[in-house]
Order: sequence, then structure tokens, then C-alpha cells
Amino acid sequence: MPISLAPLSRRKFLGASAAGLASLFARGSFAAEKEADPHRLFLLSDTHIDANPKKANRGAVMYENMKQVIGELTAMEKRAAGVIINGDCAHSTGETGDYARLLELLKPVREAGMPVHLGMGNHDHRENVWNAFAETKESRSAVEGRQITILKLPRANVFVLDSLDKTNVTPGVLGEQQLAWLPKALDAAADKPAIVMVHHQLDERPVIKGLTDTKVLLEILQPRKQVKLLMYGHTHVWEPTKREDLHCVNLPTVAYVFKEGVPNGWVDLQLLENGAVLQLHCIKKDHPQHMERIELKWRS
Repeated sequence: MPISLAPLSRRKFLGASAAGLASLFARGSFAAEKEADPHRLFLLSDTHIDANPKKANRGAVMYENMKQVIGELTAMEKRAAGVIINGDCAHSTGETGDYARLLELLKPVREAGMPVHLGMGNHDHRENVWNAFAETKESRSAVEGRQITILKLPRANVFVLDSLDKTNVTPGVLGEQQLAWLPKALDAAADKPAIVMVHHQLDERPVIKGLTDTKVLLEILQPRKQVKLLMYGHTHVWEPTKREDLHCVNLPTVAYVFKEGVPNGWVDLQLLENGAVLQLHCIKKDHPQHMERIELKWRS
């Protein structure tokens, strides 16, 4: 089941698919106080929300960081076509209370008219998240047992994959079924640029702590020139890179960092006709990388 939370002001759309919600939103089907930009997404990763709002990790209080980010998203002059949390939504073991707290935090975003889409990371628990977001239970995923979301926007199709293998176990796995489905799904939507998102980073080291099936994923993505951008999280690092001509972006964590000096925060993604602009919004506004802009040109 994909987890896509519709805007609270338009609850009659709760039965729609994730792709349908995004498509309707992009065409301006939701009336709201602020104007919506159908070419814009707000991207979060590694929020690590705990049921206890005072819980801290590595000197950061995850609830407070997320509360700050929510305030920034809702204060933006224009709404986005959606908000995506790219995995590790929960703090450690994906407890039901963690997701209840996250649902509480997300309420202002949904009241502002923005749908929210959740990916799965290694600190999430699928059954608990499905139970916590009961309104989505009737939704079906493209691959049984996995949480996959496809957002159809005017300038790109966004594929949010599921790399959760075992909760609270570091490496991630897409698996045979998801990897068999993905090329067919990409080929069926080759009329637009494709953006692929997955929680775990590309990892081809002898001891893998990221995506164990990195090689197979790249074999799918590299020859399909409609795939312009791959985004992931997991490492709690903000790092735009490339694999040959494929753009790869490691999204920052909202929660805590593993190394002092590394920025945490969220990313504002603006889709252009032939590329995209990503702007980093740091939790600490005095960080030297706050408001850093990365301009990407799509490969041909």
C-alpha cells in the first residue's frame, strides 16, 4: 500500500491513488489559500520522529527539528505539489506511537493543502505505518508487500521505491519483485523525465551498508535516458553527485547528523523544462550551506 496523505481540507479525495492525488493537485483541483506550484516538491528524509517529543539523538531533538521544518513549509509563498519523506520516518524501530506523533506534526502541512507521501527506510515498520495511517488502507501498491508511490507531475514522473528489508537493520534491499516491476513501469511512462527515489544510498563496497542491489538498480536506470535523477537518504549527508550522466543526490537528514559540520534540513525541488533546481534549507540558518542552490540539466 502506498502511504499518501491527502490535504485535510479535501478529505473526499482520500480514496484516490497516490498518482491520482498528485495528478489532480498538479492540475489545480484543490482550492487553497495559497497558490500551488505544480512543478515543485518539498523533500525531507530521515526525520526519525519518536513518540516522545523530547527524545534526543546526537544532540538533536527530532520533534523540534521537524516542527521547525513544518513551519517553514507552510510559510512558503507558494505551496508545493507534494511533500515527500524519503524514509526513516520513525526514530529507531518504527513504533506505532512514532507514526502517531508524525501524523500530528504533519497536520499543518495537510491543512495548507499539500499531500504528503512517505517512503520506507530501515528504521520504519510497514505494518505499523499502515495501521497508523488507517485512511490509506484501501490503497494498493504496485508490488505486493512494498510501499511504492508514483507521482505524475506535469514535468516529471516521480517513483518512490521501498528499500526496507528488516526494521532496524542497516542495509536495504529492493528485491526481485520490485526490480522486475521497475523497468516496465519506467518504460510505460517514458514520455516524461523520471525521478527515482529510494531510501538507501548506492553502495558497491565489500561490506554494504546501503543498497545491496545497487548494481541491478543501476543496470535498470543507466540505459533508460528518461531517468534523469536518482535521490536517496540514509547517510544523513547532503551530497549532489553523478553516475556517468545520471544525476544522483543524497538528501540531508531533518533529524541529526553523524558528523559535526554536516548540514541537516530539507530540500526545495523546482522542476524546469529540461532540468531542476534544488535548494537546501538548513535547520541552522547560520550554516554556510544554508540556501545553497544546485542546478541540474537533464541528460539527453
